[in-house]
Parts: sequence; structure tokens; C-alpha cells
Amino acid sequence: MMKFLVAYDIRKDEVRAKVSRLLTKYGYRIQLSVFYLPDVSESELDRIYLDIKKLINPRTDRVFFYPVEEIEVFEGYPLEPWNVEVV
Repeated sequence: MMKFLVAYDIRKDEVRAKVSRLLTKYGYRIQLSVFYLPDVSESELDRIYLDIKKLINPRTDRVFFYPVEEIEVFEGYPLEPWNVEVV
């Protein structure tokens, strides 16, 4: 199982709401446009990635997947995303 922070900037409210509902199935919101997915399998991650990719407009929207170890918090900010994947 892997842990990810997912952050997004999505232009349309309707699409943003769909992405939020999708991510809520796998983790929980830690800021308005940031979710923590504590235990996702590789197949679940692939499914999430593909589902989001179908929803967003690559010209106007951005979704970032940050793999993390345990979330560490320093004055309210998560630290240590090691790699970045961009949708």
C-alpha cells in the first residue's frame, strides 16, 4: 500500500466537485484542494489517475500526485513529498 497527497487546481466547479467526491472514496481532505490517500494499492492508484484524467481539461486544470511516507506536519504544512507525478 502507498500513501499519496493529491493536490489540484481545477477551473470548473462541477469537475472539481466530481474529483473531490472521487478522492473522498480513497482518503480525506486536508485542505480545500488537497487530499491525503493513506492506503492505496497500485491498481487503485491507476484507477484514480485514469478517472481523474477523463474528467479534467489538461489545458486549464492541474492535478499533482505526491507519494509520501508518513505525513509529517510542521506548523500546519505537510512535508517531504519525494516525487511528483502530474496529470
